[in-house]
Order: sequence, then structure tokens, then C-alpha cells
Amino acid sequence: MFDRIWTFLKWLFDYLLTIIKTLPRDIRGLYKLSRNSLTIKYHVYRKRDFIAIFRNNVKYYKSKPCFISEDTTLSFQQVEDLTNQLANYFLAEGYSYGDVIALILDNSIEYPCVWIGLSKIGCITALINTNLRATPLLHSIQTVNAKGVITSKYLLPEIESELKELNINKVYLFDSKNKLTTNISNGCTSILSFETIQLYEQLEKCSIQPTKPIPYNLKHPVFYIFTSGTTGLPKAAVIKHSRFFLGSFGFIVATGITDKDIMYDTLPFYHSLGGWVCITHSLIGGCTTVLRKKFSASNFWKDCVRYKCTGFTYVGELCRFLLAQPPSEYDRKHSIRLCCGNGLRQNLWTPFVERFNVREIYEFYAATESNAYFFNIDSHPGACGFYSLIAPRALGSVLVRFDPITLEPIRDGKTKLCIRCKADERGLLLGMIENNILHAFDGYVNNPSGTKRKVVEDIYKKGDRAFNTGDVMVADKYGYLYFCDRTGDTFRWKGENVSTVEVENILMNLLKRNDVVVFGVAIPETDGKAGMAVILDGPSLPIDMNTLAGDLKKNGLPSYARPCFIRLTKHIELTGTFKVKKTVFQEEGFDLKLINEPIFYLNPQKQIYERLTSEIYDLILKEKIKF
Repeated sequence: MFDRIWTFLKWLFDYLLTIIKTLPRDIRGLYKLSRNSLTIKYHVYRKRDFIAIFRNNVKYYKSKPCFISEDTTLSFQQVEDLTNQLANYFLAEGYSYGDVIALILDNSIEYPCVWIGLSKIGCITALINTNLRATPLLHSIQTVNAKGVITSKYLLPEIESELKELNINKVYLFDSKNKLTTNISNGCTSILSFETIQLYEQLEKCSIQPTKPIPYNLKHPVFYIFTSGTTGLPKAAVIKHSRFFLGSFGFIVATGITDKDIMYDTLPFYHSLGGWVCITHSLIGGCTTVLRKKFSASNFWKDCVRYKCTGFTYVGELCRFLLAQPPSEYDRKHSIRLCCGNGLRQNLWTPFVERFNVREIYEFYAATESNAYFFNIDSHPGACGFYSLIAPRALGSVLVRFDPITLEPIRDGKTKLCIRCKADERGLLLGMIENNILHAFDGYVNNPSGTKRKVVEDIYKKGDRAFNTGDVMVADKYGYLYFCDRTGDTFRWKGENVSTVEVENILMNLLKRNDVVVFGVAIPETDGKAGMAVILDGPSLPIDMNTLAGDLKKNGLPSYARPCFIRLTKHIELTGTFKVKKTVFQEEGFDLKLINEPIFYLNPQKQIYERLTSEIYDLILKEKIKF
């Protein structure tokens, strides 16, 4: 009896100490969550969308730089004028409320202006990954029923063959003014089945006056952002005005970014973080955003010093690349006070802070279409967020136990409800779906089956629903959340989501084989997971490893999706429901000590597959060979 009382008192004492330790964090977090919610409700009550908020900022800031790219600067007023010209032009071209236009453009100062301008007339912009080619590109454009395409004269030759297959009459070219050429007569020229129009030449004739306001509708999409999924091809996540508010205000409130900040954005603009959230720091937050065409580790801190940046956004790979650079006088010469992003691993966190003196790191967890999101607001190393111990359900997310084979939630034998995880127990992250802005799941465009597969029912009680993130996390006793792994058919590599089904399909078609398994494998001291393919080997159809990498490229597979390792096996085991048992292959990875079958690696210099030897294996582990 005494032992039980003593055990209970120890537990109670430890629990109270934990509450006391985390109380300041929890109060601060709940304050930020409430502030975000109230801010959104205020603008909804006033029936203001992001266009109205931006126009208020234009009145207030006018000549203040809104976007800066290299030597080009657009003030808030100039962005307003340019986007009004875009809106007037496309309205005159016959586009109207609800029409979709695909944007296939490299990072540029014009990029955000496109979707801002199109939003002013209710058109929806589909942000297309510029790395896509062949079937994935065609699928992306066709899925959203795009009526037009905006690209550049540099990208056009690379995607010309795909555009020929589409029923599109005009392709609009939006190149920076200083890159315009005279080989386009009067702004138009005929290229095979479609006409090309140089936008800047046409916009000079357009009015800078605002177009007629569109109906206020929070459920209307601003744009579509593509994400890899279990269908094997990109899925278009719907970003409605309501979700646009959630992401935009959420980041500003969580990080404390103000109109006095100068943010540095080097991430791809077709991604939600680089092309949506970072842009709204200016549109809604009133700060200046410096846009870079492409990330450069050697010029990163130089740019931060040159433009007097006070913050930047990152993905984990970006921070690793910066740490890999030789020490420089610019490492601490900058004025950076904060950074926000995801994927900064725990073992890199402290070295990054100590070397570059960036004290405020706002690591977060979110996904383009997901309603589950967290923020690490107190720079706790390695954590991507937390849940409040005094209000654990405030964020509407839950970790549940799952089957590592089927990757489905494990149910209680009696209640048939999901089983919630305890502290330090790995679990599948679910986001509870509710009928409000904070917890809505808007699904995918023209993909009801993909939307349905993402929904799990009966979590806390019968009939409730949740979004299955497919991500595995663990929470410690203080409520801090740590990202563990990505389940199912997607993994992350080189800052991109890779669909295993897409890679499997291309390999099957290319090799004329049905037994192909693709998954991600961890490489020591490397962010994300490298792609690995296991192929059932047979004498009838030998595989030419010398040409395979080139063939994958020709078939439209982006460089980040091409497997870094290929294993030839004699047997692939299936479950009772004819699903491949990936777990054994994933556990063995490319470890030559565990595998007696031939493994090939993608030589980074030669870009061909060569046999993985013990010497090469050791060089990879020692980071002498990097992918």
C-alpha cells in the first residue's frame, strides 16, 4: 500500500514539475493560437480577402519596397499596378471567375504578381513544378483543366512537346523586362499548334486601374499547389481563401514577423512555403521580401548582408548546405534575427546556431493540404512543434498507434476507436477535421478517391473524421513533437516530395517488369531519404545499368526522384492482400553487410549506375561521396 502511495506521489510531483516548466510556453502558444484565430475572424467579419488587406497596405506603404530580386525592386504601389494590369489583360482575353491558368515559371519577381493579378478577377493559378516533364506535366495541367499556360521563353523549348498535346490555343511568356528579345514580332508568334504572347509587351497597353471586385467567397480557390501522393502522379491541393488566411496569418503570428523585417526567400515558388507563405509576409505583413531565382550556399550570407535581411525561410537541406560551406567573414556579419522552416535536424541545430548566431529558429510542421500543423515557438532544438499539456486538443491533432505493415491505425478491440499514443511512443499523426477554417481539409482537385483515402474515421468517437498525414511523430513528456518518418508512398529528398508509385510506374514501363518496389533509405548525415528501387531480377530481360539513368531522365522523371540505389533480388514477398512487404527491404537499405544481392548506386559525377562495392559503401558513409 505504501509503495503504491509513494509511486503515485512521485508521479504527481513529476507531473506538476512538468506543468510548471512548460506553462510559460503553453500560455504563449495558446495566446498566439487565439490571436491567429481572432485575426482571421476579424477579417472574415469585415468580408476582407487578402486582396483587400494588400490594398490597405499599398495605401500605407506605397513606395516602400515590396519585392526585391537582384537589381530589380517593386514597391507596394508598383506591385498593385502590375497586378492590376495583369488582371485587366486576362479579363480582356476572355478569362473569367473560376478559370484556371497553369503557371510554369522559374523564381522571378514576376511570379507572385501572376497569381495576385489573376486572383483579382477570380481566376485560379495552378503552380506547376518546373522540373516536371512528359506524363507528370501533362497530368498536372489536365487535372486542373487549365485554359491557359504562362511560362518563359527559356522553359518553353523544354516543355513544348507536352504543350502540343494540350488543347491550348495560347501560351503566355512572362520574361523579365531586361530579358525580352526582339524575335517576337508585335508580342506574338506562331509556334506549331499554339500562339505565344510576350506579356510585358501587352501589359504596357493595359490600365493600372483596379478591375471590378469579385464576389467575396472564402471557399473560392486562390491557387492549386501540387503534392505527390499515393496515386503515383502529382495531386493538386486546393488552397482556398480561407486556407490562404490560415497559412498566411499563422506564420506571421507564430514568428512575430513585422513590417520592419526584410525576409529572404530562396525556396522554389511552386512550393507552398516559398511561393505562398513567404510572399504573404509582404502582402499581408507589410515587410519587404528579397526573392532569389535559385538557392546558392556560397552567396546566401552575402545576399543577407547586401540586402540587410533580418530573416529567412528554410528547408533542412538548406541549413546543411550552409554548414558545409567553409567559414566566411559573412557568417556573423549579417543582421538575421530569425528563420523559419522545417527539416532542421537536431544534430545540426546547435552547430547552426553557434556558427551563424541565429537565435530564433521557428521550426514547424505542416503540409500543403494538411490540417495538422505545429510550431516550435521557443527554439527547442530538434522539435517541430508542441502540444499544450494544459490544453492538449487545442490544435486538433492526435498521434495514434499504427500497423507498420499496413500503415493503418490500430483499433481498440472493443470500441473500434483509434488508440492514442503515450509519451515517447511513435505514432501516426492525424488532423481532426472540423467545419471551420482552422481544421478544414479541402481535398484535391478532380481526385475524389485520393481525397477519400486521406480521411480516417472513428478516432475519439464514432463518426468523427481526421486527415491522415502519413507522417510518424513522437512526443516527449513535455509535449514537444519530433518528426520521425514519412509512411506510405511518399518520401522527401532534395527538398522535394517523391512519389514511390510514380517512380515504380516509370521503372515498370521502362523495364517491362511488374515486380518493382521503391522506397526511401536514410544516408548518414544527410537530410531526407534517398530513393532506392528493388527490382525482381530475371534472365529473360537483362537490365542495362549503363543506360538506365539516361532512360529515366528521358521518361520525364525529375533528378530528385531518380533512385540513388537499385537492388536486384530473386524474391519479393507479398502480404495476404497482395501488397509488397517493403519493411524488410527498408530495414536492410543498401547495407552490404546485410545483403548478398547485387546493389548499384547512381554515380553523382557520371550519372550512371555502377556496382556498389564495400569501398564505395564506406565512402558514402564517410560523406566522401554525396548525392
